[in-house]
Amino acid sequence: MQRKIKHILFLEPKSSHLHVYSDAYIPRIGSLVLATIMRQLGYGVRVMLEEVEKIDTDEFSEADLICISSLTTTSPGSYQYADFIRNVYPDKIIVMGGTHPTFVPDEALLHCDFVVRGEGEDALVELVQCLESGYDFRHIDNLSWSENGENCHNPERPKTDDLDVLPIPDFTLVPSGKMDIMSIQTQRGCPWDCSFCTVTKLNGHKLRGHSVERVLDMLETYSKNPDFVYLFFADDIFNVPVERTMAILQGMIDRRLILPWAAQMRHEISKQPALLKKMREAGCDRVMIGFEAVDEAALELYGKKETAQDVERSIDAIHGHGIDIHAMFIAGADSDRAETIEYQFEFAKRKNLATSQCMVLTYLPGSEDTIRYDLQGGEYLSKDWGHYDGHHANHPHPHMTRYELVNTVMKGMQSMYAPRRILSKFASAGVNLLKMNKREATRQMRNAFLRLNGYSIINRWFKEHEDYLHDLRAENVSLAPDRYQRVLLAVSNVDVSRVLKNFLDEMDIRVEIFSEEHLSVLRDSDLVVMAGEMVDEMKTRVQNLHIFPVHDKNTRMDRTLTQLGILFTENMETIKEAIATIQMQQKALATEG
Repeated sequence: MQRKIKHILFLEPKSSHLHVYSDAYIPRIGSLVLATIMRQLGYGVRVMLEEVEKIDTDEFSEADLICISSLTTTSPGSYQYADFIRNVYPDKIIVMGGTHPTFVPDEALLHCDFVVRGEGEDALVELVQCLESGYDFRHIDNLSWSENGENCHNPERPKTDDLDVLPIPDFTLVPSGKMDIMSIQTQRGCPWDCSFCTVTKLNGHKLRGHSVERVLDMLETYSKNPDFVYLFFADDIFNVPVERTMAILQGMIDRRLILPWAAQMRHEISKQPALLKKMREAGCDRVMIGFEAVDEAALELYGKKETAQDVERSIDAIHGHGIDIHAMFIAGADSDRAETIEYQFEFAKRKNLATSQCMVLTYLPGSEDTIRYDLQGGEYLSKDWGHYDGHHANHPHPHMTRYELVNTVMKGMQSMYAPRRILSKFASAGVNLLKMNKREATRQMRNAFLRLNGYSIINRWFKEHEDYLHDLRAENVSLAPDRYQRVLLAVSNVDVSRVLKNFLDEMDIRVEIFSEEHLSVLRDSDLVVMAGEMVDEMKTRVQNLHIFPVHDKNTRMDRTLTQLGILFTENMETIKEAIATIQMQQKALATEG
């Protein structure tokens, strides 16, 4: 059946709750890229970003096809708009995409006709062409749809290596005066694999980017837009690879594309002084770094591949080059207690971080943490996706009630944006203005207003969440560390299995080697420690099985042992001592070998 498609609407709903970026919107560019592509192909397009404009639902009537982009925290609004369109305009075709529909396509298909999973530039074009021509769309990679009561999911296509094939996102598609921050993505992917993050699941580990010249051309195009006063590099890791980043910065200097900018980076920037110097010359006044923690156990659990010492050194090095830091922390690792979270805030204030955020650990669909938690039969106390914004607690914690966790985090955030810390930045701006140091005065004034904005958001959050906090206070739910009484070991790799068994023995935990006979006598207090490649098959055979997946192929597995140990004890020292013993055993075996 052919469908006439002349006009396409791209809709990005906003979160239903206040969050850390509520008043400082950094635009996502996915919808803009797709809209630019479709306009170049001759379609009429409209981009509606609810963060910057009120959505006029009457405009839905003008579109033949409506594309809704959704994050997990914006999915309730996305579904509400999709359901509204289905009820009021049943002839409209609804396509959903973004991180949330990518990882839960079955859920999204309850509200739309198609889901484009992952990177959607090619899939959307192919889908529209098939719908217009009447050709079969069932061959399109990355596409999900419902047919005869069943959901169909095609495999994902190989990811595009050369991003230069994509057009420069056209920010003029957003009504003039609605945004003052220019967002540019120079590459996709991340070589790291933090346990709480979904980036690598969505974009892969391999870094795939635009050429340096294309990046500079994009910057030149954007610099002509009078609305933009600030630049944000939306790469997940902008300082890798270093040579490419240096070339971009030198190009900005050579072409005189100098305006204040920020980028997301890792702590390794502190070991690249030449890059820090070049960043400052090219206009950088702020870096956004996901330190996540200053507690060694939490860093290990998150898979950060960094130490607390790395964090402190990087802050000192960046500050030494006159660049501010927006630090990003997480609270709620299984090793966390209220005092470790409070120390995190004291550390941030002691290091004079310009701005920072601390988010409650949230198990987002698709993350390694979520997959592991689900396999263990973890309990969710809320599946309201609007609460998956880092400001709510949605699962039990081993050492804190949900109220203690959330209240500790939000009170800590409140202390970061206390009035005296705001006034100190206004005073610094004034002093630098008297010294005729305009750049430094501007930087400190920006920090003052950012802190003032943070103060406003946090206090509004507490007012908006009085009932939520009252309900949490009435709970007394935490995850008891003695939940599991027996471990069944099902790992075929002999060396890895030996390390796991020795570790569990050191922890004085009952261990048995898994066998088929166990399947008929499994108890709710059993935990099956299983090789990752066996998990899918076992889940089809046994329902409600608590599984701890092991993906290690070698015996250097500190993170896995920490994650496993914390399921049985609150004492991190006990876990560290057991791991140290295992490491000594491994060294002895290597020496004997």
